[in-house]
Amino acid sequence: MKIFMIDQGQLKEINKPVFSTGDVYIVDDQRTLYVWIGNKCSVDEKTAGAAHARSLDQQRGGAAKIITVDQGQETPEFLKLINTLGAMKVVEKNVAKTLLKDVSTGDWAGFSEWKNILYRVSSEEFEGINAMKMIQVPFSKDSLDTEDCFIADLGNKVYIWQGNACNVKEKVKSGQWARQIDAERSGLQNETIFEEGDDIEFISALMRGEDYKESDAFQLRAESELEPETEADEAVARIQPEFKSQVREFTPEEIKSDIAEVKATSASSAGPGIPGTFDDSILTIDKIDGRRKCPKCGNEDKMKIHESTDKSNIILDYPRVYGKMYRCGECGIAWREK
Repeated sequence: MKIFMIDQGQLKEINKPVFSTGDVYIVDDQRTLYVWIGNKCSVDEKTAGAAHARSLDQQRGGAAKIITVDQGQETPEFLKLINTLGAMKVVEKNVAKTLLKDVSTGDWAGFSEWKNILYRVSSEEFEGINAMKMIQVPFSKDSLDTEDCFIADLGNKVYIWQGNACNVKEKVKSGQWARQIDAERSGLQNETIFEEGDDIEFISALMRGEDYKESDAFQLRAESELEPETEADEAVARIQPEFKSQVREFTPEEIKSDIAEVKATSASSAGPGIPGTFDDSILTIDKIDGRRKCPKCGNEDKMKIHESTDKSNIILDYPRVYGKMYRCGECGIAWREK
């Protein structure tokens, strides 16, 4: 049996069953190829591990079985095999070098120059779910629309905001794209979903602007009994404080303050009972059964009746739920239904 580590895209044989959380390993017992994936490894290491396993399999005429093993999900058969070489150890280190992580911060390469991006995910102008696109919009809470989903790409974090009136297609597609953003980097961005009305953390992130950076990454030490620290590693350690000082990082107190401010603003502007919030100038009619039609000109073409959010009509304070309003594309009249 042999154990290989994926190091810069290449196989590197090791002689001890010591697995680091930041790397990928291939365990080869001739009949089965196990690809062990650490929970902090990068996507290029995952890809290289799968490719090398297939290559080894092809060299044997496709006779070997390939099994993927995630850290923490090792089967009894796998552990029994590994333990023939000694007790299996999992260490909090990143032995192999990856091209996707910054060697001095543990963040993905290029994070220090990152600008936050907000995307709108809407199915209205597209024929099917597979034809939809992400549209970049200004990184501001004013860009949010209750009928759509939005993805905030914060570099090391990916947030999904779901409007109260968004549809299933938009929810599904925003989730797929958020996971794709995760896969394109070091695989450490876990997408977080927020629903309209329960979105304080999402709104506070938008308020901090496109230059806001928040990192949960930590530098896994590039040393172990498998690979001693090199002169290059020591040089990186010396310049690390200088590099980190270039990145504006918000303290936990600042973030809590921002969230408290959003809560206070939401509370002060909420409440259906506040005089003047309800727009009486909009025509209100009884909802009818069957096809919706314009109360003025009788237009029944659903493509010419546009639905939008009536933010003057607060149905529920928290989580915030607004009513609907409609506008006729023929005569231009706006109305709401009760």
